[in-house]
Order: sequence, then C-alpha cells, then structure tokens
Amino acid sequence: MPIASSKLTHLAGASRQRFARWFAPRVPTAVTALMLGERCLLARVQSGGEEGRLVLSAVAEGEATALRTWKAQGHFDHSQAVLVLRHHERHLLTMDRPEVPDAELALAVRFPLAEAMETEPDELLCTALALPRINEAMRPQVLAVAGRVAPTKAQLAQLHAAGIKLRAIDTVDSALRGMTLLQDAGADGVVALAFIGNDICIGLLWRGEFCALRTLALPVRAPRDNGEFEEQLALHIQRTADHFERQATALAVRHVLAAMPGLPAPARESLRAALPLNAKLFELDKHMSMNGVTAEHIESDNDLTALACVAAARLLDLQVAAAPAPAPAIAAELAA
Repeated sequence: MPIASSKLTHLAGASRQRFARWFAPRVPTAVTALMLGERCLLARVQSGGEEGRLVLSAVAEGEATALRTWKAQGHFDHSQAVLVLRHHERHLLTMDRPEVPDAELALAVRFPLAEAMETEPDELLCTALALPRINEAMRPQVLAVAGRVAPTKAQLAQLHAAGIKLRAIDTVDSALRGMTLLQDAGADGVVALAFIGNDICIGLLWRGEFCALRTLALPVRAPRDNGEFEEQLALHIQRTADHFERQATALAVRHVLAAMPGLPAPARESLRAALPLNAKLFELDKHMSMNGVTAEHIESDNDLTALACVAAARLLDLQVAAAPAPAPAIAAELAA
C-alpha cells in the first residue's frame, strides 16, 4: 500500500535514512540474457561464487516455445532479463560526435544511422556511446548503434507472451566487454575478439570501454580445421588489430584476447600463436564458476559463451554502479 507523502515529511534524521535503505531499489544478483530466433539461447549469470567469482548457473537452447518452460524453471527469478540482439539485428556506425548534450546523443545519431541503413528515422531504436580519445589528431567520436523497431517489437512480444518481464536490450558485441572485465585486462588497451555465429566480433577496449568495434565475416573455406583456414583467419584478424593499433596513438595496445571455443583445441592454439601482440585464449570456465552440466553445454559453443559474457558484463556493471543507474551497456537505451 502506498505511503502518503505527508507522512514521509515526518520521518527525520536516522529514521528517514533507514526508510530509504529499506525501500531503495536492490541491485540484482543475477542477469539472464536471451537471444531469440530459430535457435533461442539463454544464459543466466549470478553472483555468489567462490572467491567472489560470478557463477554461470544456467544455459539453455531451444525454439521459441521453450521460453515458457524456461520461465517455469525459474531462470528469471530474482534476475534482470536482457534481450541480446544478434549481429544481423543491429547496425553500427562510428562517427564524429554531434555537438549536442549527452542526453541528446541518441536522437542526434538517429538520422545518420537511418541514412546509412536506407530507412526512416522513426523505424529505428538508437543509442550512442562516447568513445575514449585514443588519437589526439581525431575529433571526439561516438559509436552509434541501431536496431529496427519492427523486429525488436516482435521479439518483445514473444517475451511478453511467455510472461518474461524485460529490463534491458543489449547487443552481442558486449561479449567483448564481458571478456575483458572477467579477464581483468588492466590499464592497457586490449584487442578482444569472439567467434559468434558466422562472424568475428572484434574490438579495441580500454578499461572496459569500447574504443573501436567491427564485425568481420569468417572465411568461407571448409573444413575450418585445416592450415589454410587458420592462415586466412589469422591474416584477417591481424589486419584489423594492426589498424586498431595504428589508430590508437594515445594508447598502448599490448594484448589480444580471443574467444573461439567452437574451434578444435589444436586449431585454437595454432591460431593463437599466429596472432599479433601477446595473444591469449579466453576460456570461460577459468573466470566463472559453473557446474558440470553447464560446462558440458558451453565448452564448445561460440554463441552460448558470448551470451554468458554479455550477461556477465551487465551484472558487473550493476555491481559497480550499485544502483539505481548502471554503467551503460552498448545498447542500454534501446529499451527506452
């Protein structure tokens, strides 16, 4: 029952502070991330692991009909639900920062995004992230992100029909943030990459923030475990990493962090050795606690690994911010 505002005025000193603590919004202790489509995926990450580690407490895959089952199994209980857009469901554009206040950035980038996507501004959900200044010769830049309204609304309707209350929308690119935050990359710049679907998500990150972001198509050579594929893939990644390093004149780029669990172990190690800088393989089970069933499901799945990293990034942001306004995810404002 609501408490009348006139009664609140009589709460003074310590009593008012206690009241505020009791009724202040609680920071979620779990995040459940979802990707919808022909293959629907779920990853739930929660706090409370040994030595303060996060716990990957559930992963699942199925058709859209599985959403009700996942809801009934409690995967969304005491958890913040996040819809994660796949690569083909979002559009990225790096551009000079519009000369507007921060609060108006999302609106300011809507028109150039609509022009790039050859659509109308009203058909887009947009957000914009201010990028760190890594080159003094360049103007300040933003990363503009857009999702189309119609397909996003269709996904929201699916979740609503299943009784799932959505709290935010993100994009799968945030997996790179999760990787670097879990790895505790330190103060140096990191080129992080992850195999997701048929693409490579590759970005330059510094202190958990995106400085640059691209999507590369995986080479089409088959099979993907032969030497020719590895050579093409290494060259593909090296060119982008070199480009990032040339652009980052005000930032030391010292590491490459690669998540590619879908490749056979020998191919992963061969590719790691061919990558520039100090390349490390990202292995989720070394940074998060998980039970045997979860590990078995996720150990060779690129997309589930990425989804778990998106959930981890959001939960870590929420913990650092300690409510009520978390640090911005790549597409947090898309839910607005």
